[in-house]
Amino acid sequence: MKGLTLVDELINYNALRKRLPGVIGEDTARKFAVALPIMHVNGEPNLLFQVRSQKMRQQPGDICFPGGKMELSDLTSREAAVRELSEETGIPRAKAAHIGELDRWLTAYGIVVYPHVFMIDDVTLAPNEEVAELFTVPIASLRNQHPDQIIIPITPDPPDDFPYEKIAGGRDYQFRKSSIPELFYEYEGRHIWGLTARILQHFLKIT
Repeated sequence: MKGLTLVDELINYNALRKRLPGVIGEDTARKFAVALPIMHVNGEPNLLFQVRSQKMRQQPGDICFPGGKMELSDLTSREAAVRELSEETGIPRAKAAHIGELDRWLTAYGIVVYPHVFMIDDVTLAPNEEVAELFTVPIASLRNQHPDQIIIPITPDPPDDFPYEKIAGGRDYQFRKSSIPELFYEYEGRHIWGLTARILQHFLKIT
């Protein structure tokens, strides 16, 4: 390349030109895939939700979409989503038609979530031991809602051994504060919140 110096030769410019941008931290994050299953109930499109079993170590009793951690055998997040859907609800893979992928979400907890939308044929549901209950909610009911929103502040709390001497301002440095908006959807006394509510809101906005 014309004009390059010996120092420039240490940089792979061609790699920069050819690469597609991603999300910093995505390659080392724990990866999870979820399925948004659409089923027709009395001719009306519904989303299928599940209630996590009380036996689960994390979020027992929470309402969520089918999903879980991607495994080495999952070649893509789409395959992981339909595998989890089939395992947790009993829906055969052949009965789950992939519609599309929503935006992925890299959380502050080192987790990246890949949501996928599926259209489900008429099937008999058979939840596994991770699921206490399956239920459907009309999409029209969710679309007409203005979910409650509660702002949770996030305040930085550096450890005692934080190297203040290495930053401008030292102990007087003004760390940036942030917040997390928690959304709450409701249907017949059930409350959908957390990550599930955020994915749901994203789905409703783009469809």
